[in-house]
Formats: sequence, structure tokens, C-alpha cells
Amino acid sequence: MIDKILFSGVFSHQNSHFNKRCRHTVTAWVRQHFRLAIQSLAVLTASLLCSSAATAKDYIVEAIVFENIGASSITEPHAYQPPTKPKTQAQAWLLDTQLLTEQANKISSNGNYQLKHHFAWGQEALPYSQSATYTVIETDTQGYIKIYAEQLLFANIDIDYKGFRMIEKRRLKLNEKHYFDHPKFGILLQVSRLEEKLPEKPDTQNDE
Repeated sequence: MIDKILFSGVFSHQNSHFNKRCRHTVTAWVRQHFRLAIQSLAVLTASLLCSSAATAKDYIVEAIVFENIGASSITEPHAYQPPTKPKTQAQAWLLDTQLLTEQANKISSNGNYQLKHHFAWGQEALPYSQSATYTVIETDTQGYIKIYAEQLLFANIDIDYKGFRMIEKRRLKLNEKHYFDHPKFGILLQVSRLEEKLPEKPDTQNDE
């Protein structure tokens, strides 16, 4: 009887100790796999965010060049130098105009101004040294417009219109219209996000 009681106590003690070890092992396993699941979820979320951001990193840029008709007597105050092309490693691709159509119509109907050019292009959101440079080549207008994204968005403009040169560098805000002024002519510019490249416009500008 004593033996049964003693052995019963030993077995009870051993079972209790075994149960504690099992609970500890199971708890550690659950915690480890929970951490792994959280880490995997974080990696997956980051990947999805990066993928989403990558599709939204392109810009559509649209610009209008117009002449101030009442500025026929304007002369350049300094010795003229032609526009200088910035360094670039990327390409811009041509797009249909869509952002400044209303403004272009208003300029066309205003007797004080003459609409000269209206163009749009797409480009990647890249820093200055890598971003595309849009080259303007028209009979009366030549030069370069460079949009680039450092921590902020900027535009560098170097445009010659009928022998009058505009050189501007300005911080931009997405989806806002920005006016660049010269006594002889003006440029209206807007930059917005382009969610996807349009396959029907394969033409690109080679800035090599």
C-alpha cells in the first residue's frame, strides 16, 4: 500500500513536471512561429508597398509656351548665350496633352497673348543626375526643361524664344500650375503622377 502511495506520488510529481515542460515547449514554439509570421507579414507588406510605389513613380509633365504680344520692344539686358543642355541618363516619352487644355484655350482667346506651343511628356521620378531632360526643338523655340525629384520636386528651365532666353530653377508642387515669366514670353507648367505609361505613344526623346 505504501509502495502504491509512494509510486503514485512520484508519478504525479513526474507528470506535473512533464506537463510544465510541455507547456513551456509549446509556448516557446508558438512565440517563435508567431514572430516568424509577423516578420513574413512585414516583408510582404513592404514588398507590396514598394511595388505600388514603383508603378506611381512616373510623372506626366505638360507645358505651354506663349508670347506676350505687347512686349515687342523688349530687348535682352545681357549678352546672349544659347541654352545649355543638362546631363541626363534617362529618356522622356511623348504623351497627349490633357492637363492644361483649358488654360491653352483661354490663352488662345486672349488678345494680349499668342499660344505658341503646347506639349506633354512622361518621365521617371529620378534625381537630377539621372532624370530625363525634355528637349524643345521648334522653329522659334529651343531649349531644355528638366524635371527631377530629390527630396523635393524641382524644375530647371533653359528656353530660348526668338532670341530671348529664360533661365529658371524652381521648386514645384505636384498637380499645381506654375507660371514662369519673361517680359517677352511665358511658360505654364504642371507636373502630376502618371500611374502607367501609355502604350499607344511609343515615341521617346533620346537624351544620350
